[in-house]
Amino acid sequence: MIKNLFEKFDKKRLKIVTELILILAFLVIIVNIVDRSYARYESTVDVSAEANVAFFVVDQGTYEHTISLTGLTPSLDAFYYDFYVANYNDQGRANVDLDYKITFETTTNLPLTYEIIRNESFEELHHNIIDDEYDRQDEYDVFYHVFVDDDTYSFTHDSNQVDKYTIKVIFPESKKDKPDFYQGVIELFSIIIDASQVA
Repeated sequence: MIKNLFEKFDKKRLKIVTELILILAFLVIIVNIVDRSYARYESTVDVSAEANVAFFVVDQGTYEHTISLTGLTPSLDAFYYDFYVANYNDQGRANVDLDYKITFETTTNLPLTYEIIRNESFEELHHNIIDDEYDRQDEYDVFYHVFVDDDTYSFTHDSNQVDKYTIKVIFPESKKDKPDFYQGVIELFSIIIDASQVA
């Protein structure tokens, strides 16, 4: 009975199917080995991370957003984050002229330094808008570092306008000797905009 069962099997087909299964298994193993090796030995730094933040300043008031600066490592290269401030959104444009002031605040979890530019690029000469900085402590004894821009910026109500800001974050390479200390530490960067109607 078993002999009859094997005689009914097409030996050529069985051999082809077996070979295909072995080739497929071999390819899966090769792809996994190459993928793991590439991930293990590749060491890159994403130096232009998008903050994906836009402020739509269409009325007077305070606007605030916090960015999590994750994945930072001590490096010779700086990290860049862009955000935008606009006087319009998908519902329309501000119907009055607005002035706004901008302030930045960070947690002090990592030894970072910052530069912030407005409507420029960091190529060659650029103007860092930070005029003053100081530390403050909240009611829970948490420390924050505050960056102040003394300038006031304006939007007119008769056209759509956008200001682009770029934050340059420097994590000194000299701190790379403590990788366990900084691994997984998150720095929070808050952007606070106070808008008022032009008198």
